[in-house]
Amino acid sequence: MNDELNPGDVLSYSAGSTQTGPDGYRKLRDRPGLLGSVVRRWPELIKAIGARTPMLINAYPAALGSAGSGISVDTYLSPRVMSRALQLAARAEKPVILCGQSLFLADALLAHVNAKRPLPDTMFLMVGGYVTPHSLERTLREVLAPHVQRILIVQGYGVAEVDAGCMMALDRDERGQLIFYPREDVECELDGDQLLLSLRGPDGALVVERWRTGDSAARVADGYALWNHARMHPTVHEALESWTTEDWRRRTGYVRREGDTLWIQLRKEHTPRHEHELDHWDYGRRFDFSWLNKPNWS
Repeated sequence: MNDELNPGDVLSYSAGSTQTGPDGYRKLRDRPGLLGSVVRRWPELIKAIGARTPMLINAYPAALGSAGSGISVDTYLSPRVMSRALQLAARAEKPVILCGQSLFLADALLAHVNAKRPLPDTMFLMVGGYVTPHSLERTLREVLAPHVQRILIVQGYGVAEVDAGCMMALDRDERGQLIFYPREDVECELDGDQLLLSLRGPDGALVVERWRTGDSAARVADGYALWNHARMHPTVHEALESWTTEDWRRRTGYVRREGDTLWIQLRKEHTPRHEHELDHWDYGRRFDFSWLNKPNWS
């Protein structure tokens, strides 16, 4: 990243591991908001929010920018702060747009629900950082359904050197793959199966041109299926997708593959039932766990 730094710039570092040096940041730019892009792509979703002012709760380990006309809350990646914000939204009867990485959101939401704290009637989960397993998405819906009238889950895809939320997915195909669509100011190109992204500024000029994401993609109708076997090993993918809701209630989703063995981290209040399940803190000591880090599913 060789951009000149200017007064007023707001920088957001990647939460990932691809670019770990000082240049692994992006500038927060004036751009179409991801929520606005989602609504323009799927206009029926605006009915879920209606005329009420939404509360945007940021539980993502990076800056996301302004919520525009909405109400913004930063959780600092604290489950307690996130729970307090959800309770405030429920009391104020505000729909919530909850942004974060899906494993952290699942852990915090399970703790919130288990504590029998109130939830807003409408929840719009905007998840990113890595692909949410289909089995976890089903679990989140099952856990929230008794307490929330409307649940929407949108998966975002971004690249630190381009922008957050460059593409978005709401639906899956018959194989369970998420189908992504680019934002209006983002252009997708395929070089073989390699995904390249370009970004245009508000004046239409190219800000980033043909950035090689390192991820693979294929056209599916008018959208794209994305994958990266270096980040999601097929063995790990198969294991995660086999988990039931009861499994996800006990397990964080952080796993570590060692050959044919998959070590599985449990949530804090649970104890191992399987020889490859590890106590929450034992896993952390062994594999250097932090919610700030993406899961190593390679």
